Amino acid sequence: MSAKIVSRRLPENINRIVSRFPEEVQEFFLEMISADRSIQTISNYAYDFALFFEFLAGKNKSIDQVDPMTIKRFFRQIENGYERTVHVKLKKRDPKTGEIKEEWIERKHYRENSHSGKQRKRASLRSLFRYLVKTHVLERDPMEEYEDASLKTRTRQKVPVFLTREEAIRLIRAVHSYHEKQQRNAKKQSWTAARDLAILFMFLNTGLRVSELVNLNLNSIQPDGNLFRVVIIGKGGKERMLKLNGKAVDALLDYLNQRPQENIPEEHKNALFLNKNGGRISRKGVSEIIRKYVREANLPPKAANISPHKLRHTLATLLLSNGENLRVVQEILGHSSIQTTQIYTHVINSEKDKALDRLANIL
Repeated sequence: MSAKIVSRRLPENINRIVSRFPEEVQEFFLEMISADRSIQTISNYAYDFALFFEFLAGKNKSIDQVDPMTIKRFFRQIENGYERTVHVKLKKRDPKTGEIKEEWIERKHYRENSHSGKQRKRASLRSLFRYLVKTHVLERDPMEEYEDASLKTRTRQKVPVFLTREEAIRLIRAVHSYHEKQQRNAKKQSWTAARDLAILFMFLNTGLRVSELVNLNLNSIQPDGNLFRVVIIGKGGKERMLKLNGKAVDALLDYLNQRPQENIPEEHKNALFLNKNGGRISRKGVSEIIRKYVREANLPPKAANISPHKLRHTLATLLLSNGENLRVVQEILGHSSIQTTQIYTHVINSEKDKALDRLANIL
C-alpha cells in the first residue's frame, strides 16, 4: 500500500516517515515547507522525530502525555547511539514476467550520537513543542520544563580539522593518480574524473557546504566575459555570489565539456553535478568521492577523516593564514555571525607561534 503524501515538495522517503506522525505534527512540517526551510533541514527533523515517536510508541504514550521525565528518558536511551530506520526504494524484476516493480523496504543502521547530533535533536524537539503550544495543541511545553531542570553540560570548543596547503595539493593530485590506475583497466576514460576534480576545486575555492554543492544547477554558474561566478543558495535561503579562480574555472569547463547529455531523468536535467546514473549527485555520493581520494592521497591520520565540511574548514584556514580579512572570510563562507568565523583564528594565529618560538632564546 502506498504511503500518504504529506507534501509533493518532500522526497518520497521523507513523505513515508512524516505520514506516520500525528496530524498536528504533519502540520508542523507543512509550516516548515511554507517557511522555505531546506529539504535537508526538514529531513533532519523527520529523522529526529521518528526516533522520538518510536520511543513514545514503546512507552504507549501519545504526544499530549509527554512530560519532562519522558524527554529525559528519551535522551538517556539514545545517549551513546541509536538505530535509525531509513526507507529505500528498490527495483526488482519479476522472474516470471520480467516486469520491473518498485518496492519500498526499511533498513536499520546504527549511528553514533555526536555532541552536535544531541544539540540538533534538542533543537528539533524544542521547535516542535513550541509550535504545539503556540497552536494550542498542548497547554504547556515539556521541553522547556525539561531544559530548565537539566544540568547544563560543559561544552568544549574544538579546533576545526583542516588540510594544510600541501595536503590539499596532494588531495587534488590524487584524482589524477587514481584515474590513471583505472584507465589501465578501462577501454575509455571516464567523465567522472573531470567531475570529481571540479567538485574538489569548487569546495577549495568557495568553501560551500555539501548541501549547497549538490543543489547547484547549470544556471548557478554565471559567466561574465572571462570571469565566472557561482550563485550559492545558503542556509535560510540566503544567496551569495562568489568568483571562481582560474583553476576552478578550468576544472569546471573540462567537466561541463564531458558531462553526459543523454539518458538524464527530466527532474535532473538542470543539475550541475551528476552521478553515474545521470541523476543529481547526493550528499552521500560527494562524501564517498572525498573519502576515495583521501585514501589515494595517503594523507596522515589527522587528515584521514576529511569530509566535505572539513574542506570548508580548509578554505577558511588558508584564507586567514594568507592574511585575508575576517569579515571577508565570513562573507565568503556565508556565516550569519562573525563569531562562527572566529573559530578559525585559533589555528592560524602566527603571533602565538612566534611568541613560543622566542622561548628558545631564554630556555
